[in-house]
Amino acid sequence: MSHRCEKLHNELMSETVFSEFFSPASSALNRVRYAAGRFKSLPMEDFCAFGCLRHLQGIQTLREQIQLLFHLTEAAQMPVARSTYSDALSSEYRLEILIQMVTQLFRQARAVLPDRLAEIPGLGERSIYAVDGSYQHESAHYHRCAPKHGGEDNPKGHMMLAFYDVRIGAPASVQIETRNFHEMRVFKDYGQEPDSLLKERRALWVVDRAYVDMPFWDAQYKGYRQTVITRMKDNLLVEDRKPRDVSEHKINEGILADEEVVLKASSARWRLIHYQAPDGNCFKFLTNEMELEPGVVAFLYLRRWDEEKCFDTWKNSFASKKAWSKSVTGISAQAWLAIMTSLLLLMFAHHHQDRWQIGDEKSLMKQSDRIDQKYIKEGQRIPWHTFLYRSVSKISQQVIRFLKYCFWKKASRKLYKRQLMPMLLRYM
Repeated sequence: MSHRCEKLHNELMSETVFSEFFSPASSALNRVRYAAGRFKSLPMEDFCAFGCLRHLQGIQTLREQIQLLFHLTEAAQMPVARSTYSDALSSEYRLEILIQMVTQLFRQARAVLPDRLAEIPGLGERSIYAVDGSYQHESAHYHRCAPKHGGEDNPKGHMMLAFYDVRIGAPASVQIETRNFHEMRVFKDYGQEPDSLLKERRALWVVDRAYVDMPFWDAQYKGYRQTVITRMKDNLLVEDRKPRDVSEHKINEGILADEEVVLKASSARWRLIHYQAPDGNCFKFLTNEMELEPGVVAFLYLRRWDEEKCFDTWKNSFASKKAWSKSVTGISAQAWLAIMTSLLLLMFAHHHQDRWQIGDEKSLMKQSDRIDQKYIKEGQRIPWHTFLYRSVSKISQQVIRFLKYCFWKKASRKLYKRQLMPMLLRYM
């Protein structure tokens, strides 16, 4: 380990709140084989730890991050130079290690975090993924050149195409694209990667209408038995339709019709489900998933919004609204560090909630108040999944604040009970 980082590393990782928070990531890194000797000025573990800390602190600039690290120790010089960390962000070798590390961490999270869909009928153990794109402002050092000026840069900013595991409520992977490409093209390119989730057998995807591409989903079903749930597009031509029986089970409340349809754009079987929400709004869901009850199909599409809460955390709590680097490698490293921080937060919160046998009580009480106001007082139908799906979509802001202000303190049961537990029970 370099002399400059050693003192800070020892203090940061010595029985502190942060060392407990980061320990699953350290374990994941230990399972990745790499040449540690190449990183003499900034060890890989510190590179990841400082990146997670930057997200937790919501620090937008590298200069501020380096100054924070300097203030954490009494060393006479900066523990890491700004140029060193900037170069580390742009290292393709570090990015490869980081991706392998987060992949290992995601497997840990799947084994630890509760299955939010365990009680939803018909799903078994199938993987349920959502995908959506979000756009990030460029680094201050980056000068965009959009197509109207003769370049390829996306006028909206950098696209972060994030893949979200609905079962555990956590991001699983990300694809970065700086060029002016449609989300579906980036999605297809991602499918060519060796470890792509698009190669997982029998996975179920929940996507919006930007991802309606019938030949693509036909090929996914044929190759991997993957199915999709999306919204019907007006320009899709239905050549034939045949009604399907809808059982009178409670989970099908609000289902107006379930049809098997023949689409001009596809040679496979599809379903068109007509659903009326409790507020009276009607929706049409399109799927090639032929086994699930139509009410479950409608429910899963509504769960797609959980990913929006993940983006909200990244942009408003983490330092992900703006790119840390102008290189694609650096932008990708930032996004993978955001996934790492999200997984660590979920595991950290779950560990303490499980120990105290509580949930995010303040958010669950707010959810109950919303049910009372929206359904009971207004006389609307209470959806069947209201009491089956009792999971908070967003990572608690109060947990993030606890880590933001207490990461340097010595970890102890007394500290957690005095400062963390009250934040989970009520708004402070």
